[in-house]
Amino acid sequence: MLRLIIVDDEKIIRETVHSIIDWKQLDIEVIGVCKNGIEAYDMILDYSPDIVLTDVKMPGLTGLELIERISKTDNRIEFIILSGYGEFEYAKSAMQFGVKHYLLKPCNQEQIIDVMKNVRNDCYEKRALYAFQDETQTLSSELSNHIIKNLLFEYFTSKANLFDVIKEYEVFLDFSNTDYELYYIYYLEKENVTLFLDKLREYFLLTYPGIKFHAIYVSHTLSIFFQRVNTSYEDFEHILKNFYLENIKNVIEYKKESYSNLSLLLEILLKRLMRYEVIHLLDNNYHIPIYNHDALFQNMNDLIKILIEKKEKEYDAILKEIHALLGSIHKIELAKAMVPNIILKCSTLLNISQDSISLVDFFKEVENCQTIRNIQELTLEKLNEILTTPPSKAKKYKNFIEKAIQYIDENLSDPTLSLKWIAENYLFMNVDYLSKQFVKQTGFKFSYYLTNARIEKAKTLLQGGDSEKIYLVAEQVGCGNSPQYFSQIFKKHTGMTPTSYIKKIMGEDN
Repeated sequence: MLRLIIVDDEKIIRETVHSIIDWKQLDIEVIGVCKNGIEAYDMILDYSPDIVLTDVKMPGLTGLELIERISKTDNRIEFIILSGYGEFEYAKSAMQFGVKHYLLKPCNQEQIIDVMKNVRNDCYEKRALYAFQDETQTLSSELSNHIIKNLLFEYFTSKANLFDVIKEYEVFLDFSNTDYELYYIYYLEKENVTLFLDKLREYFLLTYPGIKFHAIYVSHTLSIFFQRVNTSYEDFEHILKNFYLENIKNVIEYKKESYSNLSLLLEILLKRLMRYEVIHLLDNNYHIPIYNHDALFQNMNDLIKILIEKKEKEYDAILKEIHALLGSIHKIELAKAMVPNIILKCSTLLNISQDSISLVDFFKEVENCQTIRNIQELTLEKLNEILTTPPSKAKKYKNFIEKAIQYIDENLSDPTLSLKWIAENYLFMNVDYLSKQFVKQTGFKFSYYLTNARIEKAKTLLQGGDSEKIYLVAEQVGCGNSPQYFSQIFKKHTGMTPTSYIKKIMGEDN
C-alpha cells in the first residue's frame, strides 16, 4: 500500500481532501495531514511517504521549497501540486524537480481520484525501476539470503520457537514492514527441482536484479518466497505454467499468497512444512536435507554459550571442541549451514559489531569450500578474530542507533541528510525498522532530533555575536542558502530569532 501526506495551510481544504476519498480502494494510506511546509518536511523525513500532495503558497516553507529540499534527498517521492488559478504559472516551475501532476483549485472528487490513479502507476513503475539495482541493496540482499537460510536451518533443526529465532536476526533483516510473495509449485518431481530453480534464477536476474528468492522443497511441492517488487507477476507466472521437460510426469500447478511481512509468512509456511519427515532447504548449488539433527545443533549451541561464558585462557579448549564437532559432520552442506549460526550468535552475545560487507564475504568463502577441513579452518579463524575484538563499550542505545546518531552529529551541515539515506547507504537497514527503533530508543522522531541538534549547534556558532554572519551559520547547520528558513525553525525551537538570541547573549536586550 502506498503512503500519502497531504499539505495545505487551509484547514478546510486538507481535511476535505482527506475525508472525501476512499483511499483504501486506491491502495493508498494517508499517513499525515500537515498545515505548513516545515511540518510536512519533518514528517517526510520521519516516514518516507510515496506521495505528497502539497499546496504551493504556504508560510514558512512554500510547496516549491519543500519539493526542492526533498528532491535532493529522495527522488522516489511523487509530488502533486495543489494550486489556485492565479498560482498555476508559478506552480509550473516545479517541473524542474520532476513534478508532472497538478490539481487546480477548486477540484472535485473525480479529479483527485484520476490524478491519484496516475500517480499510483508512476509510483509502482518507480519501484520496479529502482528495485534493488544499486550496490548497497545488492549487498543487503546477499546478507538477507544468508540470514533467512540460517533462520530456517535453526528453526527446523532445533525446533525452537519461531519468534524467539526471529528476534535473534531482526537487527539484520526487516521482518515486520516489508511485503512478501509466496508461491507453492505443486507436482514437481525431485529430479527436476534443480533445472526448475535455474530457470527461475535466470528470470529473476534479468527482471528483478538483486532480489533473492528463498526455496524449500517437500514431497513434490516447492515453496518459494521473495520481497514484493511489483503489482503484477504475469510474466513470472507464465514461466510457472509453461515449464517443460521431456521426462516430466505431471502438469505443474501453482498457488500464490501475499503477506504484509516476512514474520507472518514464515509463521504460516513453516507450520505447514513441519509435518513432513524430510525438508529440503535449497540454495544455489546444493540441497540441505533436514532430518533430525537436534542433538548436533544443541551441542553446538551449548559450546557457543560456554565459549561466551568462559575466560580467555580457556578459549583454546572450547574452540577445539567446536572444531571436532564440525569435523564429525559427514555432509558438507550441513557443515556450511552450521557456520553462520556459530558466527552470528557469537557476535551478538559478545556485543561485537560485524559489518555487512565482511560477513557476506566470509559466508561466500565458506560456501566455496570443497572440504569439511576448509570449513573448520575458516570458522576457527573467524572465531579467533571475534574473540580478540574488544567488546563494544556500554552504550545508551543499540549499536546501530549509536552509529546513526554519530553520523547525524558529524554531518549536520548536509542539507540533504535524511533517515532514509542513513538506513540504506550507511547502516544497510530497512528505513521503517530504523525509524521505529530510533523513536523507541531515543524517545524522539528523527526529524525532531535532527532539528534540535542543528539548533544546538547554531546556538554555539551564534555566540560569536556577528548578526551579519547568520547566513553562514544557516549553511553550517544544514539550512543551505536559506537563512529565512533557518530563522523560522530557530524561532520555533527557541522562541526568538537568531538576531534576538545574539543580542541576548551579548547583553544588548536590556
